[in-house]
Amino acid sequence: MDLLQLIQEIKQLPDQEAVHYAASYGVELSIKEVQQLRPLLDEVSFTWLFTGIPPVFIEKITSIIGYEKTMLYMEQYKLQ
Repeated sequence: MDLLQLIQEIKQLPDQEAVHYAASYGVELSIKEVQQLRPLLDEVSFTWLFTGIPPVFIEKITSIIGYEKTMLYMEQYKLQ
């Protein structure tokens, strides 16, 4: 999966379509989670590929989707 493409699609698709699109890649999100995540997606930086995801950003994601989901997807997509 192209993670950048997933992020871009979640930002642009209507809520329900974004939920279905994410699910097609094994990322289970509710409409409420998609709505809360969208503003954060603008903070994602290409440089994180080299520097790693800042802990403060991970905390923001965790506050929206929960610790278990955050750790699952971080591990699943090798983001740790």
